[in-house]
Amino acid sequence: MSSPSTSAPELGTSDVKVRAQRSIIALGLRTLGSLGLRVVSSLALSHLLFPGDYGAFAIVAFTAAMGAFLGDLGLSAALVRQQHEPTQDEISTSFWSHQAFTVCVVGILLVLAPLLSRSYELGPSGTAMVSVMALGLFFHSLRVIPIMVLERQLHFPALARIELIEGVAQTASTILLAWLGLGAWALIGGGLVRGGLGMLMLWSAAGWRPRGKVRWTIVKRLLGFGIWFQLTGLIPAVLNGWIPLVVGRMEGKDAVGLVNWATALASVPLALSSVLTRVAYPAYSRLQADSTALADYLRTSIRRISALLCLVIPFGVIALPPFIPVVFGARWSLASTLVQWFTIEASMQAVQGLLFSQQHASGHARERMYVATLSSLLRFGLGTLAVMQWGIVGVGVSATAITLTELWLTARLVARRAPELSRLEFEVMEPFLTVGALLALALGLSRLATGQGGLLVQALVAAGLLTALVLAREATRRGLSLLGELRAIVQHVRARRAPP
Repeated sequence: MSSPSTSAPELGTSDVKVRAQRSIIALGLRTLGSLGLRVVSSLALSHLLFPGDYGAFAIVAFTAAMGAFLGDLGLSAALVRQQHEPTQDEISTSFWSHQAFTVCVVGILLVLAPLLSRSYELGPSGTAMVSVMALGLFFHSLRVIPIMVLERQLHFPALARIELIEGVAQTASTILLAWLGLGAWALIGGGLVRGGLGMLMLWSAAGWRPRGKVRWTIVKRLLGFGIWFQLTGLIPAVLNGWIPLVVGRMEGKDAVGLVNWATALASVPLALSSVLTRVAYPAYSRLQADSTALADYLRTSIRRISALLCLVIPFGVIALPPFIPVVFGARWSLASTLVQWFTIEASMQAVQGLLFSQQHASGHARERMYVATLSSLLRFGLGTLAVMQWGIVGVGVSATAITLTELWLTARLVARRAPELSRLEFEVMEPFLTVGALLALALGLSRLATGQGGLLVQALVAAGLLTALVLAREATRRGLSLLGELRAIVQHVRARRAPP
């Protein structure tokens, strides 16, 4: 595996696009492999673990996620975005700062572990679980700079190979530990195996070793962007703590487990779209000086991911109610409706991720933070009311409505700053609104037509109705042509495979 240099030459626009396309292909193949591993893991763990195990892990993982955010002030993200290649002083400063922040966070979590265990009623092993997850944060902090080095130069094929190996190791170890009857510890152990193995491989691939010292002038400069970048993830993550807190208090630990399990299952659209989103930030950062090229890249990416999602996700939503109890067992059937809502939300988040990348790459991380904070506050307030009204399904209903609103607002903010992106709001919202309305109509008509028919019959009728309605939409030629964009994607792939 080659080792990219931290002093690599600047990339031109054509180089960025070529590397970005290669990265998308590599990450796409990795994602397919990861989805296969997820299927294997979900099928095995759904029979070896219980909702309570997922609930305990979700609560412990939340505290660890907070620690990871607090230990990373966005310094590496600032290095990815800056136009000049990072110097050795900049990289060393970022590395040692990450380690110092992480030491502080881990120490605090270790002190608070007994309190957190009692507050969330994690049982006798709760303190140990929080402590182990806290120490595991070093696996995260030690990999930040190697990932930055690889992402900065768009060396995603190397990252894709590493992440696929990580996934295999995590899946195998988690299933083994669950089979041994370790419950929530199986999920924790699998994550630690992944973190340790991945850290070693990333250091080997990046070819960089820590040296130098912290220069506070560099820290202050990088924090000017990094702190806002990090807050856009930290604030929503903190406020999302309402799910284990509120749902756990109102509905119990098993309900938290159902929500966590539903979120994981519904994240398939995000797994596929994260390929584009992950490449987008470093690629957009390289193109920030060429506004026309950046606008064209963003618009094309949004059209293509929207078309794919709107043609696939609605049929997946229809298939979920009969699919979940048959494949995963009756114990998870209570989460079927919740998975449907989360899947719809995830499809919108996929497009939203591209808009977030553009905001960060163009230096508007503070604007993104304000929107993320407002959205998270609404999720907390409206989500709590929705849970009181509809139970755990209210989490999905409120989250989907707020994500739709946030998607429109973000598209409007991005379009306002770039004349090349006029009418972007319409292009972003139209396919989700129209196809979403057709999905609701198909589901409603199928229930009326089948009456007391089984879930499978309802799903088949709804799928047929949705197919007819989508074809009718395509015939009108209004808004984004889903099939036309799909043909454009196929032609692009064929053109790349054609011999020169």
